[in-house]
Amino acid sequence: MNSSYQADAFGPIELRSDGEHLVGTAPAGGPCQRQDAGPILTGDFQGNVFLGEITLCQTGDTCTPSRSFPVMLVYNVEERALGGVVKLEDDCESPALPKNRMLVFREASQGASVTPVPTSAPEQRQAQAPAPPSGGAAQVAAQRRLEPLDVAATLKQGQALLVQNNPIGASQQFQLVLSQEREKNNAWALTGMGVAHYLRKQHPEALKYLEQARNAGSGLARAEAFFWTACVKRAAQESGFAQLALRQAVQAGWSAPENNALVERELQQFANEGTLYEAQLKQVRGRKRVQGRESQGAGSASP
Repeated sequence: MNSSYQADAFGPIELRSDGEHLVGTAPAGGPCQRQDAGPILTGDFQGNVFLGEITLCQTGDTCTPSRSFPVMLVYNVEERALGGVVKLEDDCESPALPKNRMLVFREASQGASVTPVPTSAPEQRQAQAPAPPSGGAAQVAAQRRLEPLDVAATLKQGQALLVQNNPIGASQQFQLVLSQEREKNNAWALTGMGVAHYLRKQHPEALKYLEQARNAGSGLARAEAFFWTACVKRAAQESGFAQLALRQAVQAGWSAPENNALVERELQQFANEGTLYEAQLKQVRGRKRVQGRESQGAGSASP
């Protein structure tokens, strides 16, 4: 895939692969008015299915101007096209995407226009949006969505990658879960995505996923989301919010998984703040997570 590709609304992008790993570099300017050229697409292939992240701009009153989004794209070998739907924030749009949010990169030598459609013609941009990839690659993706996914095993793999400080690999596993229709609001996967962004120091994105997890989850799943919300708030030096979130995690029954370096590191960070979190830490240290209940916790790698 080492070639120049083009999407009608998005514009040109250089795709470079190293084995299963893919990086897409976009030039300065474009519909998102990027100040500099740089990588905006990164991830890995699993067969013909690409799992990774793409950085896009957004428009809307409550929208983050620019952020990374998890994506699942399908590569069509016959058409030399890589495409899929990008899920933006609610009530947001992007000038880099058509209205249906279908992003399709086609190899420039295959006849794709090398001139982006003017941003003043959104209707024309939508009309010219290429059709979704068809054929073998699309069938692979459809089959993957229909095949039962071992959610617990996929979450466990993502959690293990978090502990190994591999947030990109972890987010790909959590996105696999969220791409399943029945699991699109899986609180454990949403929390995992939040932790992955937190480890990459992307605090606004982390908090958005953790908020979704708190809203979607209950019981221990909600407690897990509260704990990691406290971690992000502590790192952002918002101690009042961190105290509140940690207190809510404890009240919801959160306890630390045993022998988990990632969680222990976070607990030590709280302890380093002196007496600020002392009461909550004392309660947490006095609990033991019940064996078998932590398999879906974002901070745990063991069933």
